[in-house]
Amino acid sequence: MNLRQRTAVSLLALFALVLTACGGTQQSPNTQTPSAGGGQQQEQQQEPQKSEEPKELVVYTSHQADIHEPLIQAFEDATGIKVTVVYAATGELFQRMRAEANNPLGDVIFGGGAETHEANKDLLQPYVPKEIDKMAPGTVAKDNSWTGFTALPIVIMYNTNLLTPDQAPKGFADLTDPKWAGQIAMPDAAKSGSAYTTVVTVLHAMGRDDGKGWQVMADIVKNSKILGSSSQGPKGTNDGEYALALTHEEAAFKYVAAGGPVGIIYPEEGTSNVPDAVAIIKGAKHPENAKVFVDFMVSQQMQEYVAKELNRRPVRTDVAPPEGLEDVSKIKFLDYDMDWAATHREEVLDQWKDIVVE
Repeated sequence: MNLRQRTAVSLLALFALVLTACGGTQQSPNTQTPSAGGGQQQEQQQEPQKSEEPKELVVYTSHQADIHEPLIQAFEDATGIKVTVVYAATGELFQRMRAEANNPLGDVIFGGGAETHEANKDLLQPYVPKEIDKMAPGTVAKDNSWTGFTALPIVIMYNTNLLTPDQAPKGFADLTDPKWAGQIAMPDAAKSGSAYTTVVTVLHAMGRDDGKGWQVMADIVKNSKILGSSSQGPKGTNDGEYALALTHEEAAFKYVAAGGPVGIIYPEEGTSNVPDAVAIIKGAKHPENAKVFVDFMVSQQMQEYVAKELNRRPVRTDVAPPEGLEDVSKIKFLDYDMDWAATHREEVLDQWKDIVVE
């Protein structure tokens, strides 16, 4: 672990301890962070009598290691709950959850676009986060089946060593130009939650019901390298392997914040602002610990951390976005239909597979 990571973990653990001391995180009886002095011994002695749920949690996550590792480390430090992480692409995790539906092996699904959670909400256990009144509109499911973690506008990322701002595309329609053949990176929507959001965003921007959106999407695919992971495109664009990447804002801004040769374009036709999500898996073996995890990740202190250190837009109304990101008032947002994205998922993915194979 490098110095930045160690510092991040220490800072995050401090936020977590402060949060627990203030009562900001919903704690089950066996997940109280020990206090100093004699109180610690008393709590430790009483814990086994208050709850039979062991201090364990299995988290399925599609977040990259640089995101999930410091967050989960802080959670463990603050609560004493030992987390087992299972990492895979969003689509693969939900497939696994469906296969395990009669005997769930995971407790929490952490990551993936909210519409993917919405489409699979029969696998999720509704839960109302403790501070739901501080959550921005649209960042908690109507039936409380999922809770937003960070807001993720879809953007076009470009390499500034390869393109000037004038040469870079302005929107989705520009990406259909044959001059971009082989220069656009995009993950596979059948595997990546952010890629699925990208596809549906293009459909909403260019014509969802008249076929025009699919024609634009097909032309973009012709110019694109379809990748297995959502992290490959931004990294490849930063490294100069690709001139452009279709991705979400956080993945691109991470390289901007690090001083990389990267620019961000908010498509002129408009974009979506779908949050990634965290949710409790139905039938979870550690449901109380899972509730603590959800509340912890959307607490004020943790949302401040992800904004300042991880450069992600928070979902809380009382936390400012990362410095350097475009103000939301300057971004054109589409009227993105989350219900449509969820209920038409199989249809969209079938058509996606058809244009990728062609």
